Amino acid sequence: MIGLILTTYNQLEDTKQAIESLEQTTQIPYSLVIVDNASNDETVSYIRKKGYPIIGNEQQICLSAALNQGLRYFLSNPAMQYIGWIHNDMRFYSNWLERLINLLKTNYKIGKLAPTSLNQFGPDDSVFAEQFMEQNKNLLHPGNACPWIIPRIVIEKVGLFDERFIKCGGYEDWDYNNRILEQGYDVMITKESAVWHPSMGTRKNHDELESARKNAHVYFQKWGTYNAKV
Repeated sequence: MIGLILTTYNQLEDTKQAIESLEQTTQIPYSLVIVDNASNDETVSYIRKKGYPIIGNEQQICLSAALNQGLRYFLSNPAMQYIGWIHNDMRFYSNWLERLINLLKTNYKIGKLAPTSLNQFGPDDSVFAEQFMEQNKNLLHPGNACPWIIPRIVIEKVGLFDERFIKCGGYEDWDYNNRILEQGYDVMITKESAVWHPSMGTRKNHDELESARKNAHVYFQKWGTYNAKV
């Protein structure tokens, strides 16, 4: 089974479009849980009407903590073999998830896998996206991107995200990547799968300068200056 975590904070229209896109383009069975970070618009009521499980936070928490809430939710189900994270500003092309899972099933050294973001196309340019994915079968390279999928066995070895990284200030992903690499796995991006994801779309309305500075300090204390391996 595949579990997908969707983190939300307001941006209701983005969330609607992301969920509709996910439903329309993903044929492989999956389970979706929404971790809401104290939205004050209609996001929570919309998700409840859709019938998806929701982990609602009454006060805002950091991204690392929100991801950990989603990870714990899915790890409590022994049948959940892959867990991923998606953003509410993404749109998905057909079979994007199936392609990632197929690669993970045949490449056991991959500890974290992400699709390519085709922002040069539009979110509805499915024909061009399909051609791109077909032309790039089995093409992988090291790198950090989102959405991502991680096999359960890797999460069990690496553990949860470090909640010393505050807000959405970054570095929690680099830290987790380094921990995956320490376990002997690879962190990869594939062009065989693609999504549409505008850069920093979920952070565009937030000033994360101070949290980024603090997170950089935590990261550099752990790993050394500029020791991001992917």
